[in-house]
Amino acid sequence: MEQLIRVKRKDKKKAANTFALAFMEDPLSCWFFKDEDTRFNHLLNYFNFRVSYGLKFGEVYASSDKFEGIAMWIPGKKAEMTFWRGLRSGGMKLYSLGRDKMADLFRVGHFTTKFRDSLIDPPYSQLSPIGVKPDFQGRGFGSKLLKPMMQRFDEEKTTCFLETQTESNLPIYQKLGFEIAKKGQIPEANLMHWGMIRKPK
Repeated sequence: MEQLIRVKRKDKKKAANTFALAFMEDPLSCWFFKDEDTRFNHLLNYFNFRVSYGLKFGEVYASSDKFEGIAMWIPGKKAEMTFWRGLRSGGMKLYSLGRDKMADLFRVGHFTTKFRDSLIDPPYSQLSPIGVKPDFQGRGFGSKLLKPMMQRFDEEKTTCFLETQTESNLPIYQKLGFEIAKKGQIPEANLMHWGMIRKPK
């Protein structure tokens, strides 16, 4: 993994900042946090938690020491964000978002867990998530984050899984060998949701 930088606990804030910037216009982020003026701070809080989860239960990589992009991989047996796993990752801090937002997070999380479990069983590795800062999007940083991992997973004979609510991302993942396994709709958010699987080559 010489091409990528392994994110460590001391880098958590930098990684969360990259994710927050990357997801400012994400459909699900815009539904969760409708107020654009406060969205970044809410996303920063949320991704501090997500990065903590990734560092504790998976692997987190940056495209370089400039943190243009971040990709997080969670093994299938830890993909379900249980109460105790969330608690160990600092999930109680998320309650500062408010009761309504937490209820939204739980409802969407319940949907995505059922959706994923209907498609794939462990062992696998889930891309959860990947993000590139807006100023660096369209410049190959997503591929830089993914290609070394695809090579490694091929060598390890590991199946990969990902989810997206952005249809324009599908061809990008398909070029890397992912296939659409299922299409659904997140009922609370009225957003389309795709599950994609990549078998090792």
